[in-house]
Amino acid sequence: MHPSVDRLSELMPPRPGSGDLVDWDVVAERWGLRFPTDYRDFVALYGAGSLNNSFHVGIPVDAGTHPDSPLTLTTVNESGFGLLGLVPGEDPDLTNRLSWAMDWSGNHVFWDTTDPDPDTWPVMVLARHGEWLPFEGRSIDFIISLLTHLDEGWVGVIASDRPMYMHWREEQQIRAVWEDPWPHLR
Repeated sequence: MHPSVDRLSELMPPRPGSGDLVDWDVVAERWGLRFPTDYRDFVALYGAGSLNNSFHVGIPVDAGTHPDSPLTLTTVNESGFGLLGLVPGEDPDLTNRLSWAMDWSGNHVFWDTTDPDPDTWPVMVLARHGEWLPFEGRSIDFIISLLTHLDEGWVGVIASDRPMYMHWREEQQIRAVWEDPWPHLR
């Protein structure tokens, strides 16, 4: 397992049933690129979901558009670029940008995929007001920074004293209870 994912699991142990199985060869063929090792290990251990319901991580698989489907990178990218009316194919600066996460306040976290080695991809934030903010580190280092360096203000508020990553299937179960809290009374 990637050392950053090991460190994250110490700060925020994965919940039972977390993680998503992804055929990374199929994903590489579909997207035309391989994904960073730390991110792949994160997906295997935590999967698509959200950190304290504030920071949401997508997975690079095709899924349904139903609200109970996992957050996909396609959705994250459409949201990130669409938020500011940006079109990746029309702006050369955006051609190699791929969003993998977003926060509740509209900030999106991207990779710059220019380098053929995904383990060197820089991470940057597209702030909701349109500014690109570089981050010194890789994908999971960014998530760790959310839990350990709150003063940097990268994304929405994260309560670092009680971090919890909730997998999308668990979120789906909770949403079902909210929608029908007493099914046995029908």
